[in-house]
Amino acid sequence: MQIKEFLYSVCEQIKYKPIRESIAEELKNHIEESKENYIQEGLEEQIAEEKAIKQMGKAQEIGKKLNKIHRPKLDWKLLLILMILLCFSGLVVFIKSRNDIELFGAAGESIKKFVTFVIIGIVVSIPIYFINYTKIKKYSNLLYLLATLSIIWALLFGSFVNGKPYIYLHIMTIAPEIVAIPLYIVSFIGFISESKKENKIESIILKYTKININMDLVKIIGLSILSLIFLKLIPSITSVLTLGLIYMILGTVKIIQVKENKIKNMIKLWGTVILIGIFILIQILTFKPYILNRLIASINPEIDATGDGWIAIERRNIIESAKLLGEAENTSNAIDLFDEGTNFAFISVLAHYGWIVSIGIVLAIIAFSIKLILNAIKIKDSYGKLLIIGISNIFILQSIFNILMNLNLWIEAGFYLPFISYGGGSLVINMMSLTFILAIYRRKDIIMIQNKTLVNQ
Repeated sequence: MQIKEFLYSVCEQIKYKPIRESIAEELKNHIEESKENYIQEGLEEQIAEEKAIKQMGKAQEIGKKLNKIHRPKLDWKLLLILMILLCFSGLVVFIKSRNDIELFGAAGESIKKFVTFVIIGIVVSIPIYFINYTKIKKYSNLLYLLATLSIIWALLFGSFVNGKPYIYLHIMTIAPEIVAIPLYIVSFIGFISESKKENKIESIILKYTKININMDLVKIIGLSILSLIFLKLIPSITSVLTLGLIYMILGTVKIIQVKENKIKNMIKLWGTVILIGIFILIQILTFKPYILNRLIASINPEIDATGDGWIAIERRNIIESAKLLGEAENTSNAIDLFDEGTNFAFISVLAHYGWIVSIGIVLAIIAFSIKLILNAIKIKDSYGKLLIIGISNIFILQSIFNILMNLNLWIEAGFYLPFISYGGGSLVINMMSLTFILAIYRRKDIIMIQNKTLVNQ
C-alpha cells in the first residue's frame, strides 16, 4: 500500500472533512520519518515505505479512532451559561411588562417581543454555526465597508431617538454601533493576520534616513482610526472606547504571537496610545469640562445633586435600601426611573429582586467571561484565536463597564449589559456574535495548512 492510499483510507473514516488535510499531513510526516530511518538501516525505498505504513496500523481502525477525537464539538457549557443569562434577561423583561400595565393597561407586549427576538436570533444564528470561519479572512475589506455603510445609512436614513440614529428593520430598531463593532473587529483581525513585515516601501523623502514605511501597517492604523471617527459621528463615545480597547488588546496579542521584537513593538504600541490618550485628556479638560464633571458626579453625586449627580443619587438609594431578596423599600421613583431595562437593567433587577439575584447575574457574567477566555486559549489556529478574543471582549468590556456604572463606580454612559439589557436588535446581534464564537470552537482542532490538499475530499 502506498502512502497516498493509506492516507485516503484513514481520512475516508473521518466524517469531518475540514480536518482531513491536517490529519493527512501529520500522518504523512510520521510515515516519512519512519521510512527514512528504515532506509538508513539499509532497506530499499519501497520496502521501507511499506514497513513504515504497516507500523502505523490498520488504516480503517486509525480513521475510526481519529473520527471520534476530531468530531465537531458544541460548547454546551457556554450555551448553558447563555441560557442562564437569557433567564435573567427574562426578569428584566417581566419588570418592563409590569410597567406596560400601568402605562398602557395591558401586559405581555414586552414579553412577546422578547420571545420573538430570541426566536429570530436562533433562526439567523443557525447558519452562522456551520460557517467556515477560515474563509472570512479574504472578505476583511468588504466587512469593513459594510460596518461603515451601516453607520452612514443610520446617519442619513435612520430613525433618530433623542438625537441618536437607529437602523429601522420592520419590528426592531438597531443601534448602528451594535452592527458595526463586530464587523470592524473581524475586519481588523483579518488585516493584522494578513499583514507582512516585508511589505515596505522606501519613500524618496526618507531615502537618506533609512526609514521604511510598512504599507500594511499604515492601512491598519488608518482604517482603525477612521472606524473610531465614524463611531464618534453617531455619536457613541462608549463604542469608541470599547472598540479602541479591543484594537489594543488584539494588537498586543498579535505582537506576542509574532514573538520577534516583542518588547520594542509593545513600547511603540502602548507608548503611542498613551501619548494620544494624554492629548485627548487635555482636549477634554480644555474644551469639554462637562465630561469630567459627569465623571466626578458619578463618584460623588452630591456635588451636582440636581444635575449630573441626580441619577447617581437615585441609584445609590436603591443600593443602600436593597434587600437580600425582594423589592427595595421607599425607592418607587428610582425604580420607575430605571425600569426600562436598557443601560440600567442591573440596578432595576437589584431594586426588584435583591442582592442574591443581582449577585447571580454577576457570577453568570464572570463564568461567561472565563469560559470565553478559556475557549480562546484552546484554539490552535492564530486567526481563530484572535477572532474569539476580539468578539469576546465586546461582551466582557461592556459587562464590566455597565455593572461598574450601575454601582456608581464608573462614569454615566451608554454601556449596555449583553444578553440582559432590553433591546431586540442588540439581543439578535449578540446571539449571532456568540454563535460565531461557537462556530470557531467547533473547529478548534483544525490546524490550517497552506500546502495543497493531500487527500481528495
